[in-house]
Amino acid sequence: MATKDHLSVEKDGIRLLAPEKLEQATALQEDCSEFLSKTKQFHGIVSDFMQVMEAKQAVIDAQKLRTIGLGNKVLGQEEVRKRKQRELQATVFERRAELERLKAQRDSLARVDQEQRALIERLQNNEA
Repeated sequence: MATKDHLSVEKDGIRLLAPEKLEQATALQEDCSEFLSKTKQFHGIVSDFMQVMEAKQAVIDAQKLRTIGLGNKVLGQEEVRKRKQRELQATVFERRAELERLKAQRDSLARVDQEQRALIERLQNNEA
C-alpha cells in the first residue's frame, strides 16, 4: 500500500510517486525517447548505407561478369589464333611439298626435253 510520503496531489491529478522519483522517471522517459529517436535515426542511416552498398555491389558484379566475359573472349581469341597458325603452317608445309614436287617434275621434263632434242638432232644428222 502507498504511504502518505508517496502520495501527492497536483493540478493534473494524484501522483503515487515521490517528486524526486517522478523526476527520475520523467528524465528516464526523456532519455529513452531520445535514445529511441537516435536509434531510429541510426537505422535510417544504416538503411541508406545498405542501399548505396547494394547499388555498388550491383555495379561491381556487372563489372566482374564483364571482366570474366572479356577474359573468356581473350582466351578464345588465343585459341583461334593458335589454330589459325597451325592451319597456316600446314598450308606452308603443303605448298613447300608441292613446290618440291613441281621442281622435280620440271627437272624431269627438262631432261626429257634435252634427250628428245638430242634424239632429233641425231636423227637429222643421220638423214643428212
